[in-house]
Amino acid sequence: MSAQEIVQDICNEVDVALNGDRSWDMRIHNDRTYDRIVAEGSLGLGESYMDGWWDCPDLVGFFKRLLKSSKIKAYRHAGLRTSLAFVKAKLTNVQTPRQARSMADAHYNLSNEMFEEMLGPSMAYTCGYWAKADTLDDAQYAKYDLICRKLELKPGERVLDIGCGWGGLAKYMAEQYDVQVVGLTIAKEQADYAERFCENENVEFVLCDYREFSADAHGGPFDKIVSVGMIEHVGYRNYRALFETAEQSMRDQGLFLLHTIGNNVTTASADAWISRYIFPGGVIPSMRQLSESSESLLPLHDLHNIGVHYTPTLLAWADNFDSYWRRSGNAEGRPRIWGSEETFRRMWDYYLRICAANFAVGDIHVWQLIYAKGHLPNGYESKR
Repeated sequence: MSAQEIVQDICNEVDVALNGDRSWDMRIHNDRTYDRIVAEGSLGLGESYMDGWWDCPDLVGFFKRLLKSSKIKAYRHAGLRTSLAFVKAKLTNVQTPRQARSMADAHYNLSNEMFEEMLGPSMAYTCGYWAKADTLDDAQYAKYDLICRKLELKPGERVLDIGCGWGGLAKYMAEQYDVQVVGLTIAKEQADYAERFCENENVEFVLCDYREFSADAHGGPFDKIVSVGMIEHVGYRNYRALFETAEQSMRDQGLFLLHTIGNNVTTASADAWISRYIFPGGVIPSMRQLSESSESLLPLHDLHNIGVHYTPTLLAWADNFDSYWRRSGNAEGRPRIWGSEETFRRMWDYYLRICAANFAVGDIHVWQLIYAKGHLPNGYESKR
């Protein structure tokens, strides 16, 4: 079969037409798209979209169908670049402290202005909690409060926030629950922003890799520890090191809440396109990997899957990003790291919408896990 026939066969299985008129159909502008998809799988599909070789008015609808295809599995990980990246992830630790800082620069130091516009006042770059929320802001603050209630925060307690981002959760915990917070990040732009964002709050930010952090240098063991949307960047070889940092930094009967995207399968590397263009070196942990990494260190006491809430979060971000891009015109501070500004816009839109589809079909999840050091505090109850 020709490359076009292979792509056509895959699309037929999931009711997607080539050059059809429905919102989820592919509109092919360059016939070389077929060869690129078949030869390079995920990378070929994403890169050809970035280059404007094909379009689709409803990318989420397209990917929700495509991800259900049984035939696409044979081509999703095709290509020499994908194979080499997988081998490298299996043979080496791609997330050493120095490499981790470089990878943070590739995403989190892009543009604080862009992230402000996309994320809103919460500055939360993780799944919101839409159970009783109608807006992105409400969903993110509801997520913050859910985390605080699960940790049973009490006034005066000391909290370590590993991977604190722009300081949104740290600010919320300090303001709403009267706790002291130390936040860790390896992204300098984030640390600088967080310092300004949380000015006059009872919060300290440390530009530090979690493997280099010493609790003794910051007041001794913490009552509670939280890590939200950070372990996905750690790499599977370093999961154990993260749990060791949490265990060593926490007092007896302390609680550790880990909020992470979760994978249905155990793997050493992420989707090739996502890994190359969005989160270099990132990988989504499986439950097996988390269990093995925390074994004998911190027992798991509660698991809550909130993955269904990520699709509306991502779609809200996509709308905000689109509005920001249209308003900002050719602003000098607008990020551009891959080719032209239009290439960056298409890349970012593709990223947000393919992820929204992944969560919608249940390929990946969002887990909130509660670990305790030793016995649970007396009277602890799971929160929802």
